Amino acid sequence: MKSFKKIIALMLACCVMFSMTACSGNGGNADGNNGKHVKIGVGLYQDSGAAVDAVKAYLKNLESTLNVEFAYTVLSTNDEALNITKVQELIAAGCEGIIITMDAGMDAILAECRDAGVYLAGYLCDFDTSYRNNYSGVFENEYFLGTVGDGPCGDHTTRGVDFFNSVIEYNERNPENPIRHVAGTVFPAFAFPYSKVNFDQFVAEVEKYNAENPDKAITVDPFNEETDVLMFKPVDSTYFSKHPDIDAIVAFNAGSFVYPSMVSAGVADTMKLFAAGYNDGDNAVFGSKGAYQQEMVCAVESITYPLVLLLNKINGASYSDQPETAERRDCSTMIINSDEDLAKFEHSIYLTFQPEDAFLTPEEVLNLTAYANPDATYAGLCEILDHMTIEDLK
Repeated sequence: MKSFKKIIALMLACCVMFSMTACSGNGGNADGNNGKHVKIGVGLYQDSGAAVDAVKAYLKNLESTLNVEFAYTVLSTNDEALNITKVQELIAAGCEGIIITMDAGMDAILAECRDAGVYLAGYLCDFDTSYRNNYSGVFENEYFLGTVGDGPCGDHTTRGVDFFNSVIEYNERNPENPIRHVAGTVFPAFAFPYSKVNFDQFVAEVEKYNAENPDKAITVDPFNEETDVLMFKPVDSTYFSKHPDIDAIVAFNAGSFVYPSMVSAGVADTMKLFAAGYNDGDNAVFGSKGAYQQEMVCAVESITYPLVLLLNKINGASYSDQPETAERRDCSTMIINSDEDLAKFEHSIYLTFQPEDAFLTPEEVLNLTAYANPDATYAGLCEILDHMTIEDLK
């Protein structure tokens, strides 16, 4: 059984009597404890792909139990005007709460929410630009309820360490053909401010390793601004001539921006790829079957965090330990870096789109809300974010 499911099950068993008798005065309705009917808008970063399909499958399964319906739109990484328009459209469609994945145009977006009495929360985004440059305007805004990042947020980032660990694990499994020479790629800082930070963290880990293991030293090519920053376009053909003789690429971005170029350059059979994200079909060329040796994703079920916060607010309920100011919360990451990990991952909702493969059932999500469960806590809601790793899968 998934490790944290025992915690949720115990909460459910202890509180079921309270949940069954929750009254409309605590945000429920006369028909039961699942709150009033609510429409929630969800602004995602693209309109298709495994992650998007999995999010929609997970939320669809929650609709009946939580008395919620969802409306979807697609946001932009850099077009603030478009994001404002998309939020306006969700408000016009009757959404009382909105979950967004982009930190662009927040002042105007929150002004729209304030005027409409609509609450906003984040998913897969640490809102770092707002956190650093407009904390009072966003995180202290009464209409912004908080966000869950795509893994550890801001200065908590560990992706450089995670990538390094995956390279070392690969070398331990393949002592006859270890990785000794790598180069990197990142997304631009304006959209992903910690992408280059993660690469630098990886370099620091390699330097420590080399000092302790000079006979197994790993060379990391100096960062090349011209070729290594991917402006949301595939790796340029000059990348491989600028980084000759490398064994692997550590891509602090989706592998789909790198792997097709490896194929075109004729190096996909000899070069390894350690990437963030997952794209449809990657498992066919993963591990012993191909170039990919690492992918990492945040479980789609982490959207539970902003969803529950929105439902509590709309239903007039709050936790006894609710923070006064909106927070950005870290989320554990599913790191897939072996055939065994992939076998587990292939049975997650991320790939099957089957609700029974989700980390949480609809009843467990309902039990996390303050209006359905008087004993539910904010700490309990945050706790689930720490238990969505590859090890937590069946």
